[in-house]
Amino acid sequence: MTARHGVAEATVVGTGVVVPPVPLPPDGRWFDHRSRLGRGHRYLPEACHYLMAAAREALADGAAEQHAPERRGIVVGTNSAVTALHADIESAVRDGGIDSLSPMRVPFFSVNLVAAKLSTEHGFKGFNVTVSSPRVAGLEAVHLAGRALPAGRGDLVLAGATEAPDPRAGDALPESGAALLLLRARTAAAPGPVVRTALRFLPPRAAATPAGRERAGRAVREALDGVCPAPPPALHLLSDDSPAARTAADAVRAWCAGTTEVTEVTGSRRAGALAPLELLARAVRPDLTGPEAVVVASREGNLAFATVAAR
Repeated sequence: MTARHGVAEATVVGTGVVVPPVPLPPDGRWFDHRSRLGRGHRYLPEACHYLMAAAREALADGAAEQHAPERRGIVVGTNSAVTALHADIESAVRDGGIDSLSPMRVPFFSVNLVAAKLSTEHGFKGFNVTVSSPRVAGLEAVHLAGRALPAGRGDLVLAGATEAPDPRAGDALPESGAALLLLRARTAAAPGPVVRTALRFLPPRAAATPAGRERAGRAVREALDGVCPAPPPALHLLSDDSPAARTAADAVRAWCAGTTEVTEVTGSRRAGALAPLELLARAVRPDLTGPEAVVVASREGNLAFATVAAR
């Protein structure tokens, strides 16, 4: 972690994005685990399928083999990776009793096992962490990786998000897929784009008072100054219509005024933490020059800031 306002930094050496195509096929089926993953994956949850497919993309150049398994870690963020499984288990127990549960699927009741399966498959034995903060969990995973690497806790980290549709999402838009960044510590000798992240929290009640909104604006400006050494030409803002998110979004727009084009994804809640990671991963491309930024503001008060830029 750098000394600049709690900013974490890392070098991106690979990306993997597995999301539904637009438009979807007529039958709605867009992912076949048999063709993407091969044998032995039938009973894994959907989110685990997506995560493993994204990891194969991120690891395609063989960079992981340069590091000992004990020096490779994984950090995954999710909000709804196993919520459908939880609903299925509840329904099965209610209708048929505990004997009706499948022993192949029940272990994934623990959301940590989704990322743990990835560690087992690819030999990432250093550490394995799952985070679930609403809406920001994916960027939080990248942030934690960016802190662990310079601290010497590992040499290579897969970090990102995976989601599967939440059957109880209500009016929130469900997410499906996975996005991962393969990261190593930022050093003078490490080629590749640099990702910077920062996290903040705005107590929702603070949005109700002028003093609270002023403090929120100061926190947002500090975080953006930290992750953006120079004003980015583009910023993706993901928020909703809650008071906390609106307060943070207003501060982001004020910081960007006159220098940065803001693309907003607002108005509808999402049941997941995937969209920010997909935007960040897709920004890592050969023609990347100036920084691209992603900011997430949730109704719960969680805020996450990220930029990716060429060295």
